[in-house]
Amino acid sequence: MPRQSQNQPSRKKALLSVAILLALTGVLILLFQDHWAEISAALAQLSLGQVALVLALGITYPLLEGVASWLIVRSRLPGFTLRHGIDNAWMGTFGNVICLGAGAVPMQTYYLHRCGLGLGPGVGLMTLQYVFHKTAVLLYATVLLLAGRPWIAAHSDGVLRYLPGAYAVVAGVIMGLIALCALPVVQRLARWLLHFLPDTGRWAERRESWLKQLDTLSTESRHLLADKPRCAAILGVHLVKLFLLFCLPWMGLRFMELDTGLTFWQVQLLTSLTLFVSNALPNVAGMGSVETAFLLVYSSFLPDASSMSLLMFYRLASYYAVFAASAVGFALAQRRLNRG
Repeated sequence: MPRQSQNQPSRKKALLSVAILLALTGVLILLFQDHWAEISAALAQLSLGQVALVLALGITYPLLEGVASWLIVRSRLPGFTLRHGIDNAWMGTFGNVICLGAGAVPMQTYYLHRCGLGLGPGVGLMTLQYVFHKTAVLLYATVLLLAGRPWIAAHSDGVLRYLPGAYAVVAGVIMGLIALCALPVVQRLARWLLHFLPDTGRWAERRESWLKQLDTLSTESRHLLADKPRCAAILGVHLVKLFLLFCLPWMGLRFMELDTGLTFWQVQLLTSLTLFVSNALPNVAGMGSVETAFLLVYSSFLPDASSMSLLMFYRLASYYAVFAASAVGFALAQRRLNRG
């Protein structure tokens, strides 16, 4: 069993990560300071009931991640319950922020190992979870873009020129991972390329580790992808997750009375493009790329103060509130694990 110190963030690292998160938030506030009066006025229009509804909708994202995790892991661990899946999602959400974007899979793998799943299969299944998520992002954005491309081309002055690069990055990652998971010829190619690494020192250790992980990923992916109904259900959960997430900006426009004339599906399209473009941008602990992409996309349709107000509304519900909930979920999951 892996030691706790190797799989969970230390208190010092957690505090450092929170400090970085607060610093990035401070930078965001400074960038918005010229419009802070308008942003505050827009957010002040929200009633308590509207706030509760928005926060509840934001929490559906990690909860549905948990449902997808439950569906995936049950293919290998029949005793894995829905509660375990949701706890695993909290582990991933909390670890992703605390470890500055690099902690989701290690912490989820640790949790799955404590639940009785081997480390290799755990890494393989969580990699497949990532592939399903990226596939859903690609499908959702592509379908809406194909349906709404004439409208967005007529009303946007710069969004479309960023799409080919973003599309290539996301599609390339997804297709590469799927090919690596499912195609024996690609797996043989990857093994052949790994043998070009040096035979001495840490490179030799890394090569052996990567070869072992590749074998495990191949085994787990063939097992899961052979169950077509399960795969369809997992992909469906991820698509519903994205639909609910993309409802948040539409609610923000209505609740804060930012009258733009945008329809429900137009807001869905714009927000799907936001997430899509953000995948091609660097981020720290999930911050930076979404904010940049959001302003890039929405600035063509909203005044600066309105787009900034909507961004703050969206990120408060989909990032800050979710991170706070994940901290509680992480603590409860740890307590249940320690109780055995």
